Amino acid sequence: MKSMTGYGRATNGPFTVEIQSVNHKFCEISVKTPGYLLPMENKIRELVKTRINRGKLYALVNYDRTLATGGIRLNHNLANEMVKALQDLGNNIGLKDDLTLSSLMSFDKSIWRQEESIDMESLWTGLESCLFEAINGVLSMREIEGQKTKAELLERIGLIKEYMVEVEKKAPTVPMEYTEALKKRLKSLIGKEKIMDEARLAQEIAIYADKCDITEEIVRTKSHIEQFLQLIDKPEPVGRPLDFLIQELNREINTIGSKANNLSIVKAVLQIKNELEKIREQIQNVE
Repeated sequence: MKSMTGYGRATNGPFTVEIQSVNHKFCEISVKTPGYLLPMENKIRELVKTRINRGKLYALVNYDRTLATGGIRLNHNLANEMVKALQDLGNNIGLKDDLTLSSLMSFDKSIWRQEESIDMESLWTGLESCLFEAINGVLSMREIEGQKTKAELLERIGLIKEYMVEVEKKAPTVPMEYTEALKKRLKSLIGKEKIMDEARLAQEIAIYADKCDITEEIVRTKSHIEQFLQLIDKPEPVGRPLDFLIQELNREINTIGSKANNLSIVKAVLQIKNELEKIREQIQNVE
């Protein structure tokens, strides 16, 4: 089991990659790169998708071009042409030549950097290894968080199983309690020992017993719990099927609470619903 929360950072030569991951219904990847690396953004997304199945990810790629070219390389030819053009302009319109280095620096800084062609293929080789390292960092953190989440889920499922033992134990007593309560009620109203036809009374009790029978719901609940325990041990992403199972468990527990008119069962149902809500919140961050 893996969480969808993670962070990874890696540096390889001029490249620095940071990747953040948070929970999301699908796999959504946002990439931010320097302008001259824009053609690589789709390749970056595809690479991340091969390693991460679900979550909202933010990938930030920095490229130190100065470091990549071995330092600042001034474009002397362009600077000389700029000075000459400015001097010619001053002579033509009769302005005093007061050019300084500071005034030249106020122009586009591109004249001070010698532009070189970018070999995208060789750049990708360096960036790819940096991306892999950052992704491994994300996966490592997601796995650690996932194991912590798994431990908590197991603890809460254990509590639900204990409450279900109480529900299962009390379920057969519901019709008997209803029978006794009905007899006492009728006796207090009519004031006779033989309050009504025994066959009719038995029929009424049988109808009620059928309405409040929660055997089927108990069986389904126990089955869902076993499926849940099997799923959390699987290596593949299990967030969505776990979320579905919790919805089904909640449905069965609600039915049990509405059908079984018993104080002990109602108390157990409330405790189970509380644990299910906590589990549901945790599962939202499971890949």
